[in-house]
Amino acid sequence: MKRSHRQMKARLAFTGILFSLLFLALGLRAFQLHMLEGEKLKRLGERQHLEEWTLLPKRGTILDRAGEPLALSLEGQSVYARPRRLKEEDGVARKLAQALNLDPLLVRQKLKAERPFVWIKRQITPKEAERVKAVHREGIGISYEPNRYYPQGRVAGQLLGFVGRDSQGLEGIELHYDGYLRGATGSSVVERDALGRRLLAGGVEGIQLPSGADVHLTLDTTIQHLAEKQLEAAVTRFRAKAGVAVAVEPFTGEVLALANYPFFDPNDFTHQSAQQWRNRAVADSYEPGSTFKAILAAAALEEGVVGRDDLFYCELGSYSYAGKIIHDTHRHGWLPFYRIIQYSSNIGAAKVAERLRKERYFPYIERFGFGQPTGIDLPGEAAGLVRPPSQWSLIDLAAHSFGQGIAVTPMQLVMAYAAIANGGHLLRPFVVRRVVSQRGEVLLARQPHIVRRVITEKSARLLTSILQGVVSDGGTGVLARIEGFKVAGKTGTAQKPDLTNGGYDADKRSASFVGFVPADDPRLVLLVLIDEPKVDVHGGAVAAPAFQNIARGALLHLGVAPEKSAALLLARGQVTPVRFGGKGGSEAADLGGLFGVPDFTGLSLRAAIAKARSLGLRVEIRGNGYVVQQSPAPGVGWGRGKTLVLILRG
Repeated sequence: MKRSHRQMKARLAFTGILFSLLFLALGLRAFQLHMLEGEKLKRLGERQHLEEWTLLPKRGTILDRAGEPLALSLEGQSVYARPRRLKEEDGVARKLAQALNLDPLLVRQKLKAERPFVWIKRQITPKEAERVKAVHREGIGISYEPNRYYPQGRVAGQLLGFVGRDSQGLEGIELHYDGYLRGATGSSVVERDALGRRLLAGGVEGIQLPSGADVHLTLDTTIQHLAEKQLEAAVTRFRAKAGVAVAVEPFTGEVLALANYPFFDPNDFTHQSAQQWRNRAVADSYEPGSTFKAILAAAALEEGVVGRDDLFYCELGSYSYAGKIIHDTHRHGWLPFYRIIQYSSNIGAAKVAERLRKERYFPYIERFGFGQPTGIDLPGEAAGLVRPPSQWSLIDLAAHSFGQGIAVTPMQLVMAYAAIANGGHLLRPFVVRRVVSQRGEVLLARQPHIVRRVITEKSARLLTSILQGVVSDGGTGVLARIEGFKVAGKTGTAQKPDLTNGGYDADKRSASFVGFVPADDPRLVLLVLIDEPKVDVHGGAVAAPAFQNIARGALLHLGVAPEKSAALLLARGQVTPVRFGGKGGSEAADLGGLFGVPDFTGLSLRAAIAKARSLGLRVEIRGNGYVVQQSPAPGVGWGRGKTLVLILRG
């Protein structure tokens, strides 16, 4: 009996010790888990049961200078699936494919994926959403997310750019100002249950899509529309490859229009190539051709090496220089400097450059901003190509005088001409005026920025008067004339380099016209560049008419009044005899009864009639616009009693 009692006490003692050790072990383990590894285990637990749900931000609006929206954020719907919860995947796949106009095989592959979550289709239409809701299957859901919409379609598409599926800017303004437009990324803590379903730990009140700031552009949509319309017409008419038109305000650097053709619609960017969304106005470099003669002229006038009337012998159209032959389109003998620019003589330009020398010419090329980005607030800007004088060969001085062997961007050239127009200041161009938060705070406000003075006001005014001669009778840019306004500008016709074989491609050219109007009080600087035209290749015939149409419409829109109204208006296609009696001007009097017929080609109706009156000629006008043909031909001997027939078009 005593033994039994001792055994029982021993067993109780052993059990007590065992439980004490067990509780001690549990206490030590609890201490380890809670005190030593508590933070680590807490993080592991949150990782398994909690996640941060990142919310796609609602982007700000992009507006033109008048407040018209060009890019908006709307609430879109996207369809997702949770494959692990689905039953009868084939049946669901068939119904979803039918509702969303998708390939059933593609949908079936997504539903069989070994992932807990897959997107079926992003940014669906309201009708598609209704059809998906009718499917009504567990594991299929619709999520709401911001959708970028461009209400004016392809207007300024390359300038605006586009955004990706996750509301991130990928090109253009959308990319460059993404930090402002996108806004701060929002998030909410989400708890998941045992099946992985999301439970909103913070409640629905905390889930708000943060809106980005609004971006106000310098762009004038009316001028942009006009530029795109005329650019498309020119490219189509001359069967060209592409085209660019850029308009800026010369005293501020504000970009009023920036057009690229072929067009690009950011609403459908996934179905268009990178070539279409590339902004050629800032990203592409090209040889400017004779439009670069204005830079030569500015340098020569500023350095005082030439005067307006200094004479240069232009070798009757063919000049041997540094082992090469420089050609002119027309045979010229002695020409004053201003005529060299007016007639666009390559030989005359080369001789001016000889007098200037490369050591004095190159600094002006740099001063006008060539060989370096303009600093415009757009992505992907090219610097062009300008080699230092130490790398120039003997022919380079002459070639650079008429825009060969040097590469510029359209934006660089426009801003160089803006410097001439505003009296000698190179400005930094910009396309965004201000950025405003949703609370009305101005986060960014851009003001005109003068980079440097490039020439004196005196030189700029003299050069402006010379450039006006380009669009006067006998100049290469007569088709850029605008009734009632003084226009200053320059034509350009440049061969394109042959990147495969070297040298220049005989069949590929770029045609351009760049100028400003009104010449004595500029409101607009405009470049029109047509790439690889086929019907005609000369800037005066291809680009100048588009310049005229864009500038005329822009001036009307801006409320700039002409100096005087048109003196004579005729119905298109009407045959109108115009007779002038008596001996007119001194030219007719000196020629006597038989003389060579003057050249009327390229003159406007008003200019042709004025010239005929001064010569005392009897003319018959057929059509309207500009003289494209005459009978008898220029230079043909002709008696005064005959009638000169002028055929006009355009």
